[in-house]
Amino acid sequence: MNRLALFYLVASLALATGCQTGSFGSKPSQADGTESREQKPPVLRGVHLLLGSDAQAAALQEEMPKLAAVGVNALVLETDYNFEFKSHPELSSPGCVTQARAHELAAEARRLGIRLIPQINCLGHQSWSRSTLSLLAQHPEFDETPGQYPNNTNIYCRSWCPQNPQVNQVVFALVDELVTAFEASAFHAGMDEVFIIASEHCPRCKGHDPAKLFAKAVNDFHHHIVKERKWEMFLWADRLLDAQMMGYGEWESARNGTAGAVDLIPKDIVLCDWHYERRTHYPSLPFLVGKGFRVWPAGWKSLPAAQALSKFSRQQQSRQVVGYLCTTWGAVKIPALAEWPPLVDVLKERN
Repeated sequence: MNRLALFYLVASLALATGCQTGSFGSKPSQADGTESREQKPPVLRGVHLLLGSDAQAAALQEEMPKLAAVGVNALVLETDYNFEFKSHPELSSPGCVTQARAHELAAEARRLGIRLIPQINCLGHQSWSRSTLSLLAQHPEFDETPGQYPNNTNIYCRSWCPQNPQVNQVVFALVDELVTAFEASAFHAGMDEVFIIASEHCPRCKGHDPAKLFAKAVNDFHHHIVKERKWEMFLWADRLLDAQMMGYGEWESARNGTAGAVDLIPKDIVLCDWHYERRTHYPSLPFLVGKGFRVWPAGWKSLPAAQALSKFSRQQQSRQVVGYLCTTWGAVKIPALAEWPPLVDVLKERN
């Protein structure tokens, strides 16, 4: 299922969320196969929101006490380039989230015990429909398919080249600003639905293994976020799942050769495993847990589907399944979020 299609048909910008504290989620098993004797951390009850303006951020700030009251303790705030970047102001959009508002959200989140996890969707999703987002619009030399697909015809979304030596220098500066402004201790790098990778049109990537290229992008971010900044890293899990093995569709799993990256990236990344259709079995959860990752299952607007995913994840009885993440994608307005059944009803099961 295309998670963003409905959102962009409904609105050009959407919602948001946020807060922080130290790292959370359960730790992987020890080398001897036994689980750590550390005290079990609290279950993560999160919401993912698209945050595109100060007006949306103000609405979220008003809604946050209600969200805390229904059990939300983590907010993933996807601003993408809709933020007041000082390092690269040419990439910021008009009316974007300001740094001042980000600090206000951080203060309120801290007061309420909600962790903020800011996000820029990296690598893929660098365009939508006929519009190319600001990074590739300002830096066409970063494009994985330079000079191809005028007006983005016949493609889903553009990607940047994971082997361009300059792209990380720009994007890492954005990451640092965003995490600092939201006073956070983690970053969500996105990287879902990357369909363009190892393109024949890229002079650097043509003929390369898509799994190794995807792993390079992930590992570059991990080095900056975790190794250098000592923050926690989150990632959508779909490109790490083989569609044929899992029995999922091409949106929530990969058919373009990236799945092998699951064995090439660090195990301390928290993988957000999203599934939006009702099933009796979600094989990716035990698969990713078996690989040693912490997994944050993520559902959407269908209440029966969200309940099924939440139930299956609880049945795993694993410390590595850290809770439940409700994604929104424009299906609910911020002022109604704390009363939205796909959020409230599922979080009740997590108390």
